[in-house]
Amino acid sequence: MKSKLKWKLRYLYLILLLSLIRQNHAFTSIGLQLRVPLISRRFASSKDPSSSPEDLLESYLGQNTLSKATNVFRQNPDLQLTRKRFVAVFDAIERRTAEAEENSEDEILASSHPMRSSARDEMTSMYRTLKDLDHLRLFGASKHFPPASGSHVVTPKLLEAVSGLNMVALTPQPTNSVLIAGIALALVEGVVSLYLGIDFNFLVFTTLALSLLDKAMTNGAFFESFIKACSPGMQTKIVKHEAGHFLIAYLLGLPVEGCVLSAWEALQDTRFNNGETSAATSFFDPDLSEQMNNSVVTRSSIDRYSVVVMAGIAAEAINYGRADGGAGDEIALVSFLSQLNGTSRKGANASWNNVTIRNQARWGALQAVLLLREYKGCHDALVGALEKGGNLGDCIFAIEEAGREKGLKPMKEPLGYILDEGPYGIWTKNPPKEIVGSTLLPNVDGNSGSFDKEQTIEALQDYRLKVQNRIKDIDIRLKQIED
Repeated sequence: MKSKLKWKLRYLYLILLLSLIRQNHAFTSIGLQLRVPLISRRFASSKDPSSSPEDLLESYLGQNTLSKATNVFRQNPDLQLTRKRFVAVFDAIERRTAEAEENSEDEILASSHPMRSSARDEMTSMYRTLKDLDHLRLFGASKHFPPASGSHVVTPKLLEAVSGLNMVALTPQPTNSVLIAGIALALVEGVVSLYLGIDFNFLVFTTLALSLLDKAMTNGAFFESFIKACSPGMQTKIVKHEAGHFLIAYLLGLPVEGCVLSAWEALQDTRFNNGETSAATSFFDPDLSEQMNNSVVTRSSIDRYSVVVMAGIAAEAINYGRADGGAGDEIALVSFLSQLNGTSRKGANASWNNVTIRNQARWGALQAVLLLREYKGCHDALVGALEKGGNLGDCIFAIEEAGREKGLKPMKEPLGYILDEGPYGIWTKNPPKEIVGSTLLPNVDGNSGSFDKEQTIEALQDYRLKVQNRIKDIDIRLKQIED
């Protein structure tokens, strides 16, 4: 009996041991499956320095080491940028900027726009390198001058004449989405109360409590999903709105680091997880960031920011005849311009008041409308990529691919000129005779006398050639008089 009992105990012990091994093996398999990408990246980082440029690039991108990846491109200008490699570059940019230390909650709440950091410097360097190697042909396509050059004074009548959109279309209007969702919810609660005998007041107070909890815990993500379910076209409008911001920032040569289209996405991204964002595009202007730190902001930086901020409203107005979203964009522009007041340091901008802020908003909206129409194919392609859930690389690839298919190129001259003539201003496509000043030197800060050298160098070179030709003409005429 004792021997049989011992064998039974051994048999049970063996079964328990095997079951534990199976459980641990299953857990280990899942762990390895999840960690394979991380392990492969670590092994990739130990590649021999004599590895091919392709292998080195893959290794550095896997580690999010943008600076070294950028050097690989610079040292190997003939390196092919396939779509897979293209997407990998911008995936690394997204990871690098999202994981950076400056995305802490305190930093996000302290600034209304991305501040300079090592991660963003590396991102900017990568963008510019790919631009120099002709991989990003449309990055900075309208960097050197606005599509509507000349005067900054844009009256409502001139805006309508040039864009074909009136002020109502370009002014965000309150939507009925929340009202419709509220009515639908009230009807559902009424039916539930009637058929299940639950007190209607209890349902109402429960709904209010849940909505407050939703706002506190998920930034209103559940309620947002409910509203979108009641308004099927709302998500498409959001996509086109954010695509407007995205494309205009890209065309102005401002590196884009990410885009989210819902509160759920914002919660998962440290760059947008500030408790207020539901849809947003994050771009970086290195010049503006540096100037904000020095409390001296040039007019060219103000103009770039204004155009990007008003681009979402412009995109909705072009596609739907009016803008529903964008009230937050207007508030951001007013807040930004108001911050520039109250400084007496040399290089400071003139005071911004209600009149000048409204004019700047109209000016920015006009520039955005003209750019979006000029590069409509790129905007449509970008919208398609975002609707498919594309990441940063997919979006930029869509922009560049559409540009090649449509034959779109960087702007070589403004689309037209605004002249301070007549009661409302004049729009002309012919360069005015007095081309020196705001037209030929679009980035000169008329208030401070400072300008952006990088953005005006082509205009200065063009002006020098014109002056030289003029001097030659004068010399020829003088010789003719002497003869």
